Amino acid sequence: MKYQSIKVLSFAILSALALPVAAQGIVLNNEDLRTDLNWLNQQGVIQISTSTWPLSGEEIQRALSTAKIENTAQQKVINSVMANLEAENTSIKLALFAETDPQNIPQKFADEQKSQYQAALELNAGGKQWDARLRVNAEKDPIIDHGQDLNVEGSYIAGKLWNQWLIAGQIPTYWGPGHEGSLIRGDASRPVYGFTMQRAEQQAFETKWLSWIGPWQYQAFAGQLDDYHAIPDAKLLGFRLTAQPLPYLELGASRILQWGGEGRSESFDSLWNAIKGNDNFDDGALDKSNQIAGFDARLNLNHWSGVPISLYGQYVGEDEAGFLPAKKMYLAGTDFSSTYNNMPYQLYAEWADTRTNGQVDGVSYNHYVYTDGYYQHGFPLGHAIGGDGQMYSVGGDIRFDVMNRLSGRALYAKVNQSNLAINAAFPKEDSIKGLDLTWTHYIKPTLPLKVNGWVSDSDLNGRDGGVSVGVEIPLERNMFGF
Repeated sequence: MKYQSIKVLSFAILSALALPVAAQGIVLNNEDLRTDLNWLNQQGVIQISTSTWPLSGEEIQRALSTAKIENTAQQKVINSVMANLEAENTSIKLALFAETDPQNIPQKFADEQKSQYQAALELNAGGKQWDARLRVNAEKDPIIDHGQDLNVEGSYIAGKLWNQWLIAGQIPTYWGPGHEGSLIRGDASRPVYGFTMQRAEQQAFETKWLSWIGPWQYQAFAGQLDDYHAIPDAKLLGFRLTAQPLPYLELGASRILQWGGEGRSESFDSLWNAIKGNDNFDDGALDKSNQIAGFDARLNLNHWSGVPISLYGQYVGEDEAGFLPAKKMYLAGTDFSSTYNNMPYQLYAEWADTRTNGQVDGVSYNHYVYTDGYYQHGFPLGHAIGGDGQMYSVGGDIRFDVMNRLSGRALYAKVNQSNLAINAAFPKEDSIKGLDLTWTHYIKPTLPLKVNGWVSDSDLNGRDGGVSVGVEIPLERNMFGF
């Protein structure tokens, strides 16, 4: 089934690539772009939600069209966003990546490299009502092994109707305000095959009865987990809703179900009971799904203090009690966006706790029916540390000039304190200290060269380190006969 889906998707996208190119409709997870948009948010230049990925190109353009630019540093970041969008919209792109050693520290947002060596050819096409990407990846020495040397991760085809995007493909998803990870839906695993639906632009309701909600967004997802041995063909269903009732406050609510699969009911009644939450039992015959749900928020203090600083937090629960998430995990952080000698920079500090109410119980990201847990290929679908872990991190980003930026983080993580084998990212209990730095040099605005270096100290593996190099090269369409 998986390979048939790949063939259908590839044929559809290749057919689309023969058509004229327009603006990018769907913008996939991108760390530099998120940093720049968050910086502009905190500076009061734009208002846009960056907690639900992928984003839509129309929403970014809408936000930029209302930008309130007051100095050259803000204009510099605006230019960076525009260059990033131009690079995203490149018709044909060659991406190359290699690293000396696989990182043994938790993955960060938008880390799409799942192997030690990777080459990718990416083709993009689109119009006002459609968008398509075909990305063919060749991999060697995979970090997340799924039994393939070639894949189409990052590929999709999408259509828009009445301000709604419907996306089919294998694309990363990210739900939450955290810099390092999301407790409920992160991108540390390989993307899940499926369908995604969301709004193109996040305008507020026009009616006075609902306009108080402010700009809002939803994202609905339905897909099938790959290589999930405990329950083959298990489904992953999710829904997220965000709203900004005040310009400085964003609220979000998310819910995920693992449901169905081989030997499990996939009837409408079973699905409806799962959606209602009427299936939280100790009997596997009655318990139709594994559910995770929670809330998150971001507060921009610039509105009161004039200081571009924000506070954010997230909590999710494995089960429910009294119609609210129970058996909770927590994430909290703060970030600050300013300039130094006309160089825009951002700093953040973040804490995440994936234990159960602060206790190591082997419950987080685990389930007695879906015994492979909330993982795919053994890598977490939530936070990159997996269940029963803690992580403290500080990081930041500075843009020296139009051609150079530096980002980095320092972290301390306690992982897999319950020693559950389902966590292939960190299969044994361990404590890890790590330093991770990335220098990005733009050979031209649409051609980034990234050099990453990292060092770590692990209780299990001792000291380690490595270096990686990645580059994305735009190519001309006529080279391929388009």
